[in-house]
This record gives sequence, C-alpha cells and structure tokens, in this order.
Amino acid sequence: MAPTEKKDDYLFIYVFVITLILILIHPTQTKEISSSRGWFTQPYVAPLFGLSILAFFSFIKSVIYLKSTRDFSDFSLDFLMTALSNYRVMLITSVLFYFYVSSISLIGFFFSTLIFVHLLLWLSRLLNPFWSLCTCLTVIGVVLIFRVGVNIWFPDVALYEAFFEGELLWFMNKYF
Repeated sequence: MAPTEKKDDYLFIYVFVITLILILIHPTQTKEISSSRGWFTQPYVAPLFGLSILAFFSFIKSVIYLKSTRDFSDFSLDFLMTALSNYRVMLITSVLFYFYVSSISLIGFFFSTLIFVHLLLWLSRLLNPFWSLCTCLTVIGVVLIFRVGVNIWFPDVALYEAFFEGELLWFMNKYF
C-alpha cells in the first residue's frame, strides 16, 4: 500500500513517543515491594514488559513507514485526532479499563470485573442473556481461580467496610 493511501501510519510514531515517555516515568509511578518470590513479582514488571513490547513494535512500524516516505506535511495534532478516531473502540476500552482498575479497591474485584466485562459486551453489541450468563460464570471462575487456586488477594474493599462487619466482611472481602 502506498504511503499516501494509509496516512494513519503516523499514529505509530505517536505511540512510540508516548510509550517511551511512559517507560521513562515508570520508576515514579511504581514502587518495589519486599517479596521472597523473586524480581518478576514486582509491580513494575508487567507494565514495563507490556510497554517494552509496544515500544518495540511501534518503533519497527514507524521506521518502516518513515523509510517509505519522506513527506511529513500531515504530521500534526489534527492528523493525530483524525487517526485516533479510527481507533475509538480501542480508546473507549482503554478508558473503561482504567475505570475498572480504579474501581477494584472501591467496589471489589468481583463486581468491578462483572461490570467491566458487561460493558465490553455492550460495546460488542452482544446484548443477550446467553453472553451475560457466560460472563457471570466466567467471572465466578476467575475469582475462584485467583482466590482459591492461586491465592491472590486484593486489598479490603471500602464499600464492604462501610456496610459489613465481622465474618460477613471477611467473606465479602475474600470472595467478592
């Protein structure tokens, strides 16, 4: 495809630059925890790994595009907004994921995941009882795998602490 036919290839340049910025500021956004399980369990490892993969492939795509063209006349903020409009579902999903992660400490892993996946179903236009039931069963399965099988725990939920106490609070924090 000729470079003038697909102008949203510039988007990879923006992605590469933003990814590099995020990699550079990651030490200020994460902290180390003391763990005897190894360096790979540190909170910064997974985001840094994902950002590194994104930087690598966006760099390759940017170099390929820049090698094939020397025309930078469209390289502007207006172009970025036009290119991003082609990726609106991805951007909406990213914003929903941010709210999902932020809501875990407020309403709990179970309910946050259930709401998030139902919103993804809504975006996909899979609005029928079958997919909703599959979502509920999958979220229950994920909770059981994380909580019982792998023994991964999240901090106590603020909403549960406001409404429950004693054994019921322990149960809600453990499984919901």
